[in-house]
Amino acid sequence: MDKKPEGNPKLSVIIDGKVYMLSGGSSEAYMQKIASYVDNKIRELKTIPNYQKLSPDYRHILLCLNLTEELFKSQDEKDVSSKEYQEKEEEIYRLKQELVEKDMRIDTANRLVIEYKTKVNEMQKRIIELETRHELS
Repeated sequence: MDKKPEGNPKLSVIIDGKVYMLSGGSSEAYMQKIASYVDNKIRELKTIPNYQKLSPDYRHILLCLNLTEELFKSQDEKDVSSKEYQEKEEEIYRLKQELVEKDMRIDTANRLVIEYKTKVNEMQKRIIELETRHELS
């Protein structure tokens, strides 16, 4: 919801062709947005054949059911999105862990390469030393 303005502003809105005075803890723009949504939903329901023949109570119940269905669908979508987000977060964490492990393996391998190069150099020096001794004898 929008930030609470100072006091409770009163706002005239039109819903289903009638003027209503609203007052609440939300901004005027937010309350107008809600009123317009309800008005549009009523207009949408009026396009249903025989809607006008229904009793006012039944029309109000139908409006409530439609709005509640939209709310529940939105909540379900939010729940699915939240679950998907959590799964993605877990996958990212797992991949980061894998990356760290692979980096550690690479570091270990690089240290071994350096160690083996040093040993190879030492062995090459030893071979040269032995060959030189052999030639001198």
